[in-house]
Amino acid sequence: PHGQIYAFSKLPKKIELELDAGKEYYDTHGRCLFCRMNELEQLFAKRVVYENEDFLAYIPYFADYAYGVYMVSKSHKINITQCNAREKENLGKAMRAVSGGYDALFDTRFPYMMCMHNGPVNLENQDEIQKQYHFHIEYYPPLRSKEKQQFQASSETGVWAHCNPTAPEEKAEELKKAILRFLQQT
Repeated sequence: PHGQIYAFSKLPKKIELELDAGKEYYDTHGRCLFCRMNELEQLFAKRVVYENEDFLAYIPYFADYAYGVYMVSKSHKINITQCNAREKENLGKAMRAVSGGYDALFDTRFPYMMCMHNGPVNLENQDEIQKQYHFHIEYYPPLRSKEKQQFQASSETGVWAHCNPTAPEEKAEELKKAILRFLQQT
């Protein structure tokens, strides 16, 4: 495993789209989009794969990957530096549960990429961003089964139109069971 930290001179397009969606939702509903997503995922419950006091992990209905998890802070914060000691410990537990669950899923070392989405800094509308953006982690696991890798085809690569041929609720149930197996073994 390895990690990288990036600082961009220009806002990456994906973050720009997240900010735009967050602003649009906030302007319409007066609250954070991710806070609302957390509430709805907890109510629906079928896509939740792990939960502790401070973090919720689920495969959202719009997941690009069969086992693509969003790990979201339950309390509203825009970056990891706003987490207190308990929240950081619970974040570590959640990350360990998801990565261990991936390995237990097919009883193999499960490859994945992970990206922490912290709110941008040094923008003119920083006060608005504090209300509209939400710290979260996205997992991008390329396996659909032990023998099948999910490839980025022309629609995903060319026009960002991802096609996930699986039902997130089914994959979440599989991953949740794998996480429970992993946690029982440790």
